[in-house]
Amino acid sequence: MDVLTKIPVREQDAKERAANFEEVCLGYNQEEAQAEAARCINCKNAQCVKGCPVAIDIPGFIQKVKEGNIEEAYQVISKASALPAVCGRVCPQETQCEGKCIRGIKGDPISIGKLERFVADWARENGIKPNVSAEKKGKKVAVIGSGPAGLTCAGDLAKMGYDVTIFEALHEPGGVLVYGIPEFRLPKKAVVAEEIENVKALGVKIETNVVVGKSVTIDTLIQEEGFEAVFIGSGAGLPKFMGIPGENSNGVFSANEYLTRSNLMKA
Repeated sequence: MDVLTKIPVREQDAKERAANFEEVCLGYNQEEAQAEAARCINCKNAQCVKGCPVAIDIPGFIQKVKEGNIEEAYQVISKASALPAVCGRVCPQETQCEGKCIRGIKGDPISIGKLERFVADWARENGIKPNVSAEKKGKKVAVIGSGPAGLTCAGDLAKMGYDVTIFEALHEPGGVLVYGIPEFRLPKKAVVAEEIENVKALGVKIETNVVVGKSVTIDTLIQEEGFEAVFIGSGAGLPKFMGIPGENSNGVFSANEYLTRSNLMKA
């Protein structure tokens, strides 16, 4: 095996993908994942971890994949990330963890994102859940918005022992993960819904159709419902326009509106 070259990732054939909206990238199987993991040199001063926004122990989980211990690899990842199957698919690894990979100086960087995706998918297919915190702090935290920021915050707080409730304005949790990314890039039922269930398995409660500021106020949450802290992760939901003639014409939609209509309203 050429250690300077990454293991290629299987994808749908171009003719097949042109006729469906299923996920294009098929990911690694275990043999491919272990071969890719074997390329990692397990740096003592791992720059890839510094490039990861949530500081996953990347050499640690890759070593577990190399050994074939996928369940332990998943637990290593889930200590730092509440959404590994999502992040393994849509994070810009080329500018984050993989962009810092020492292997990339001479050759291809390790396919960290694809390995993370493999581990998360394997865990889902085998019914493995993240470890639940035994410690309970007895304090309530409200999270406004169930997008990636809200879910990550809620998952981290739950693992620390807090009693967390997410308040989502729409009828379905997930935020931009369910309305802003096409199905062929990020499957909603097979991936996003399962990741949300994993967050709920940590003890997080999710209330939909609650518009904070209208249905309930932050003051009410704190003063009447006993929440001691509020995290606002409502997202940047408004589109930016270019200010060109015709952009307000009938039949012209922003990317946000088009994807929302397609993903949530099935329009």
